[in-house]
Amino acid sequence: MYAPMTIDGQIKTFEHLVPINRRVKIELPPNLFKEVLVHFKFSNHCFSEELPEGEVAPAGRGVADGSEKHPRNRVFNEERYVLSKGLVSVIDQLIAGNQRVTKTKHHNYYRADDVSTMRDGQEVKVSYAIFMSAKLKDEPGQQKHLEVYVESAYPLDSQLPVVGSQWSGSFGAMLGSKWNPVQTQPHKAKKTKKIKKTK
Repeated sequence: MYAPMTIDGQIKTFEHLVPINRRVKIELPPNLFKEVLVHFKFSNHCFSEELPEGEVAPAGRGVADGSEKHPRNRVFNEERYVLSKGLVSVIDQLIAGNQRVTKTKHHNYYRADDVSTMRDGQEVKVSYAIFMSAKLKDEPGQQKHLEVYVESAYPLDSQLPVVGSQWSGSFGAMLGSKWNPVQTQPHKAKKTKKIKKTK
């Protein structure tokens, strides 16, 4: 669990981002379904944003990225933090509705619309982007399962173009392609204009 932070005299805690387990129905060819264990983990990108080059986070607001390959400092982001409190609920809706996801260059991307957040003291509805990767965990002595890592989650700027994708399909089909990668191939999506993923 991430350590609490004190921001403007208020303690921010992160119990809502502890790893969770869910039973998810995945899709396998030909027209087969299987319920499997899926373990979800959450990155600190869900409540922080990248600092512009050369800038330093204000005292008490710095967030260590934790990336071994590309270590860099980040800064606490209030809106991402508020939205992250409903992230598990959004994921549960994704599972229950077997919603459509699209695959970007590095992550599986899911967009939830009409998610509530506060801006300038007013409640507004935003589109919430969730970037995640999934992999199979099949180790001796452990139950075979899938691990989904939520790499980032943030509100989309309405002026940004659609995130470029390589294929699209249901969440269950995406997970099925990780459970049995040889037989399962998600549907290819039409190419769209690519943009750099916000950090």
